[in-house]
Amino acid sequence: MLRSSGKNNVCTLVVTLQQRLELDDLKRYLSDKPVYQWVSKLRLKKGLPFTLIKWVVDAKGDVAEIQQHHLKENQNVPDNMLATTINVINQAPFKIDLLQRSKTGTVLIFTWHHAFMDAHGGESLAHFLGSQLTSKQPEWLHQQKINLPLKQRALIAQDMKNYLHEVSKLPLLSLYKKQSAKPNLHYQLLSFNETQSQLISERARQHGAGISLSNFYLAATACAVAFIHQQRGTLEGDVLVPVPLDRRRRGSDDPIIGNQVSFLFYRIPKKALSDLQNCTTELINQMRNLMRDNNPEHGLVMMDFMRRNPGLIYRLMLEAPTAGLMASFFYSDTGESLQKYDELFGCPVESAVHYPPTMYPPGMTFVFSRFRGCLQLSFGYMEQVINDKEVEQLFNQLRSLLLGEASE
Repeated sequence: MLRSSGKNNVCTLVVTLQQRLELDDLKRYLSDKPVYQWVSKLRLKKGLPFTLIKWVVDAKGDVAEIQQHHLKENQNVPDNMLATTINVINQAPFKIDLLQRSKTGTVLIFTWHHAFMDAHGGESLAHFLGSQLTSKQPEWLHQQKINLPLKQRALIAQDMKNYLHEVSKLPLLSLYKKQSAKPNLHYQLLSFNETQSQLISERARQHGAGISLSNFYLAATACAVAFIHQQRGTLEGDVLVPVPLDRRRRGSDDPIIGNQVSFLFYRIPKKALSDLQNCTTELINQMRNLMRDNNPEHGLVMMDFMRRNPGLIYRLMLEAPTAGLMASFFYSDTGESLQKYDELFGCPVESAVHYPPTMYPPGMTFVFSRFRGCLQLSFGYMEQVINDKEVEQLFNQLRSLLLGEASE
């Protein structure tokens, strides 16, 4: 990812506080949380080929220094701060930056490597660090065990690999165009108020999404991307989207460390991309079939085999069926995970937004979330993939699809 994109697999959570938080006060809070010191000294250590790399505590490792910056009046967080990288071999996998606004309030940027924590885990760690000390400690680690014989696991992994080769066969719809230079990463936000968010939820149910509102968001996103593609010329190929699936117990934030996700791989046929209802129905049907066939569990078995491979072999296995294009775009929905951010480090929270890793190709990532009942979308994109005018058209189309006639 670092070679092709200029950014590795890093997640970013930006929390804006209504009051000013001084650097010394932040350090004082963190000094009361031993887990912060421990996390800061973790490093990823490579072993022999075909063995798992491991997180180890480097006793001589430096605690991640908190950088303090200053924002000008009405200045947004610079894109280069949201596109930071972390070398987990010799740097802490989790870090914090402090941005002071010109008049009042503070912006906190929590950054972590996805190999260390998934999106939910990183958000939960940031919340724990900023909360008052309590007697309840979260579950930090969870040993995932796959209780199946080796031969059966190998057959499941082989079947899953064959399924992925089939579902990702070319042609795939994408706005990606191969470039020689490393692309530049940008972010934009699309926000809805509470009334609009309630309307979107109602429209999702009218389109048959039921409690799975995320499928409606994904359908609208796929149709909007297809619209931009059609503006450029003939619509070609199906949409391929791997959607992360949180494996935690419903309503639980535990465990914090480690990736607790599997994936649902959707292939949306070209004929469904011109109609929001058809696209939503297609996704609902695919989701039911994938869950019935234990597809997420089989994905975990396959991933357990794959992660033991050296990086070069791993990359070749991922790229082989799609000539390097692993998705039409990336998508996730963090759901209600940001709802707990009412106060952090003793200050009321004004807003919280999750910014995703964005790989190139495909160079576009959509992350939906909710904050205080309001739906929001953070969109990460490479300027070589989609220009500013097209981003505006994409947002207008997406807003229209989500809100329906009320957007006019």
